[in-house]
Amino acid sequence: MIEDLVVENRHDHDFTTIVCLHCGKEIVVPVYCGNRFCPICSKPRLARVRRRIEFLIKNTEKENGRSFKHLTLTLRSQPDLPGMLKYLTRSFRKMRNTKLWKRFVSGGAFVIEVTHSDAGYHAHIHSIIYADYIEFNELLRMWVKCSGSRGVYIKRIPEHQIVRYLTKYISKPTDDQAIEDAVHRSLQGFRLFQPFGTWYNLSKKFIDVRPGCPDCGGSSFLPTDILYREIHQKYGWSGGP
Repeated sequence: MIEDLVVENRHDHDFTTIVCLHCGKEIVVPVYCGNRFCPICSKPRLARVRRRIEFLIKNTEKENGRSFKHLTLTLRSQPDLPGMLKYLTRSFRKMRNTKLWKRFVSGGAFVIEVTHSDAGYHAHIHSIIYADYIEFNELLRMWVKCSGSRGVYIKRIPEHQIVRYLTKYISKPTDDQAIEDAVHRSLQGFRLFQPFGTWYNLSKKFIDVRPGCPDCGGSSFLPTDILYREIHQKYGWSGGP
């Protein structure tokens, strides 16, 4: 329910009030602040991504010999995070365009995780692929050719673990606020969740069903300021907030 998306610690975040047009219940909801690591904004955002991934898994056309696998691709740590992210995503795109990849993999999706150590920033591609069995050495050769890195890990994953696996990295915070701010700035312009292959077209068919009113289940809402303004314009009533 929408009310469940509001956390107790409200004083550091902006909220607004919306009104259910079916029963009149007023509900307090957070105003999106644009920070992917915000614990308040991340809850509704992750809920939407989870619903999309569940749709993709459910509607994937199953093929004999193919299964879901989680694939992690990395580069060597370095201090230039923006440059690293561009090179990482460009290398993965190059890999997906190879004949070998297209022969084995039909589709999937990926998210980006960034960690930090004394060696610098370390960016990862965490991906789910629906694919035939791939010899590890073949996969490694592909990634080395496309990126120059040997950072590859792949393992079969049960369907019920896919949603948690992908989404746990999307808004994963760090213990260092300065590092977290730098990662947030560098990830601006990158999608939280990126489908590819058959999942790209399938994702376009997804129609999200947002949480409804906790009292009546209605799905139509208006911010209180707009609602009261419309009432005033129509009836000349000056009540409300």
